[in-house]
Amino acid sequence: MTSANRSSEPIAYADEDARRRLAGIADAFLIGERPIARRVDDSVARAGAFGPAILRRSRGYAPGAVAKFAVDRPILAVGADLKNTVALVIDGQAFISQHIGDLDHYQAREAFRETIRGLLSMYRVRSEDLLVVCDSHPEYVSTAHALELPAGERRSVQHHRAHIASVLAEREAWDEPVLGVGFDGTGYGDDGAIWGGEIFAGSIARGFERVAHLRYAPLPGGDAAAQRPVQAAAGFLLHMDGLPSLTAAPFLFPERYEAARKLARSAVRTFLTSSMGRLFDAAAALLGFLGAISFEGQAAMWLEHIAGAAPLRDAYPFPLADGELDFRPLLAAVAHDRRSGRDPAEIARAFQLGVAVGICEALETLRQRTGIETAVLTGGVFQNEMLLDDIHSLSAGGRLRIWTNRAVPANDGGISLGQAAMAAMGAGRPNA
Repeated sequence: MTSANRSSEPIAYADEDARRRLAGIADAFLIGERPIARRVDDSVARAGAFGPAILRRSRGYAPGAVAKFAVDRPILAVGADLKNTVALVIDGQAFISQHIGDLDHYQAREAFRETIRGLLSMYRVRSEDLLVVCDSHPEYVSTAHALELPAGERRSVQHHRAHIASVLAEREAWDEPVLGVGFDGTGYGDDGAIWGGEIFAGSIARGFERVAHLRYAPLPGGDAAAQRPVQAAAGFLLHMDGLPSLTAAPFLFPERYEAARKLARSAVRTFLTSSMGRLFDAAAALLGFLGAISFEGQAAMWLEHIAGAAPLRDAYPFPLADGELDFRPLLAAVAHDRRSGRDPAEIARAFQLGVAVGICEALETLRQRTGIETAVLTGGVFQNEMLLDDIHSLSAGGRLRIWTNRAVPANDGGISLGQAAMAAMGAGRPNA
């Protein structure tokens, strides 16, 4: 027995819609006497090293207020295209919608528009009075909808700055200077590259300056590489020397790997990326995850899972040099240890710990350079429980205070709160 939806689609909450969409799948329907007013998924939360964390904020939480802003005008923040939520700020209170889902599905896009209409109606807000905020990605569905709304003003906020702002907005820490670590799979960068391994310094009130990032790698196929870890590996390994043959045992990379390498060499449909999500995908491919993923983050979750079977022994190098976290020593160690026959679980554990050590050492270097003693960890990569546990252990007794998301998800479900917070403080770019 489950909710009325296919995988990745929003819940069907109208009886006839459920009968139509699930015909041939469901054997029976349990239908109540009263019509359902709106679709709301189950919430998902857990206890972690840095306290409670929400992975999906929906039933029981939404649309509760999560922060108080010093702003009079209504603000609508439309979030991102993955794990979408929207935020509505009324009388200074920020209300976050229930989890909507990934907007690449038609039904999810309809649910997104319906949720916006419902929130504006519930709080009796005219669209013309709104400050509407969206992601800076020009091709997001959510961005396109924001541009269609008859709003009083529009602004756009860069993806990873919104992530960091979401953590601070929960604490109403508008002026707190932080070192903000935004690690995820995909976000549109200031330079047009695919960001996802970013470290910023600043505050919501003063803005965030990018001070370090994962070393750029070519990504053949762009966002399509997120579906195929081997394709991501082709880009990250392209300019690394001394690697063993990856089409031979024990790696046995398929033909897609060589095709992706050719694509990357020719720079056709290839984009630069600093994505930590794709780095985890590349490591997973080296350890044997050779097929396509069936849901976002699957390869990284697989890597974390197999790492859990190994003892904590060593950490692969992940150094910060000239403002770049260099993934090459990290992936070289993974490849050479796999070739030498080391247990894949031990390799995965050394990779996980290496990433944690690299983050902690980078933050300590930047703390000494900037004098900032509060760090923020956010983005989908920090749903990795082992990574957070390692960082918590490594940072214990240090001078850095570390904050993570509590009221909204670290994944893109928290983006709308960060967008609203940045816009409330006058940040973001005007968007006609």
